[in-house]
Amino acid sequence: MKVERITAEEAVERGRKLPFALVRSLSSVTLGKTPTQLEIEELLEARFFCETEEVRLFRQDGELRGAACIQETGDCYLEKDYQIENPRLGRQITVRYELNADEDGQTYISSARIAGWKGD
Repeated sequence: MKVERITAEEAVERGRKLPFALVRSLSSVTLGKTPTQLEIEELLEARFFCETEEVRLFRQDGELRGAACIQETGDCYLEKDYQIENPRLGRQITVRYELNADEDGQTYISSARIAGWKGD
């Protein structure tokens, strides 16, 4: 997986092009189709995603920052589906765990990203 640092503005722009989002703000949590509007002032974290990419928007030291996690050809990963207990947030979320090997050849999970969502 390739990880790019991007500006907050670029994260919002690229994120709006992806179909799904998990958005945490001071007053709410939403999960589902990417919203058309974001309340930036209250935003704590947003993860925009599809099967092959996740764009992250988050606060660090009081400032908004961005990152993009992009799946590359040949990446090894495990994928797990999790049932969502709150029906307001959908039925299921898919998480991909990136696999790598250490210097002894032992496989470990190096990162995780959201890769799918199923609603009603």
